[in-house]
Amino acid sequence: MKSHIFKIKFALLLCLATISCENILDEGINQDPNKPLSVPVTALLPAIEINIADVTGGDFSRFNCLLTQQVEGVERQWTSFNNYTGLTPNRFDTAWTNLYEEVFIELDILIAQSTENGFNHYLGIGEILKAYSLMLATDVWGDIPFTEAGQGLDNTSPAYDDQATIIYPAIFSLLQSGIENLQQGDGDFPVATNGGDVFYNGDIDSWIRAARAIRARAYLHQGNYAQALVDAQASFTSRADNLRFTYNTAAPGQWFRFNDGRTGDIEFHPFMEGLMQGLNDTDRLAIFSETFVTDHPYLVDAFGQDLISYREIKFIEAECLSRTSGGATAISEAYLAGIEASFEEVGLTDAEYTAYIANTDVNPGVGSIELNPHIYTQKYIGLFVQPEVYNDFRRTGFPALTPTSGTQVPVRWNYSSDELLFNTNTPGPSEADLFKPRVDWNL
Repeated sequence: MKSHIFKIKFALLLCLATISCENILDEGINQDPNKPLSVPVTALLPAIEINIADVTGGDFSRFNCLLTQQVEGVERQWTSFNNYTGLTPNRFDTAWTNLYEEVFIELDILIAQSTENGFNHYLGIGEILKAYSLMLATDVWGDIPFTEAGQGLDNTSPAYDDQATIIYPAIFSLLQSGIENLQQGDGDFPVATNGGDVFYNGDIDSWIRAARAIRARAYLHQGNYAQALVDAQASFTSRADNLRFTYNTAAPGQWFRFNDGRTGDIEFHPFMEGLMQGLNDTDRLAIFSETFVTDHPYLVDAFGQDLISYREIKFIEAECLSRTSGGATAISEAYLAGIEASFEEVGLTDAEYTAYIANTDVNPGVGSIELNPHIYTQKYIGLFVQPEVYNDFRRTGFPALTPTSGTQVPVRWNYSSDELLFNTNTPGPSEADLFKPRVDWNL
């Protein structure tokens, strides 16, 4: 991967520049960054968590929500991204590098140290976060390096593992192992609080609920609606359970940073605006559709970046109940809870929520709530700027989008240009691009 190749080139240049090349290298110039000196798990965990929140709310949010027409690229290179022509492999370098170098490698170190020392709770959290991150990656790229990844200079061309037979089974295995490790004793080394766990402050029960929420999403992707329902109902019970990192003024959220540095490049999409107008969804629309600048009422500096949320879980529950012939009352309750949580998320009142669901196009009553147009529509709106909307679009075919150019909305991301250049196992453009192949669970 890129950093490894750069270090090889750097070492060669030093050899050409000085007779004492061998001595210089012996002093550590060519130290493999994938095998650093030991860093305590108490320092590793919060850094990894923030990196994952940054990755989720950064390119994964911007590109996924652009492809599903929640947001629109309107200036500079974002106009070419919007019509797909600019979504060349190099545009995905940052997301790939951030995941593999700042998340997976660090998680492997955390997991190895926790295993060696018997720190069961750190191990369980590491496994859950690795499962989440693997799913984030494989859902946009399909087959990815996994079993041979992270070996540094020992293997600069790791194999690409099959999504269906290796990656998703690994996700489920990691989640199950993570839950089991959290249910054991902590090995006399509890997860540090006061900044040592930026998601749940060391609350192990919250982590177990989060693992089940992530697993519900994974089962949903796989079309296992019965098991997704079991996990959804055993997970979050309120918005307080969200797997979330809340940014602050000193270190603002990704959308705030983007709107600060690239004002005018991205705006709210006319498609989503029309959808919400048709449902008289004026209160949420007034918030979402504000000009994307630093005083946007929702994309604030202290943004709460969810990896997975209560509102998503309630929509998963409603969908799975619908698909498994669940009771009409239970479907209605889960569906309306998802909408209510979405209203709360953006600071709207109970009165505004109550007025909205009085609209029969939104809430036709118990026994009349359908996947499409009701559950899919409200999940799409409720997960504004959450990467999961792209997975829902490919999984369900909703919303019915008109491509911004050509005849097809991209079904995947391009592999990064660094992988194409330096990993001989990377599928080339003739094998994989924005429009082929579909990921395993896609329609």
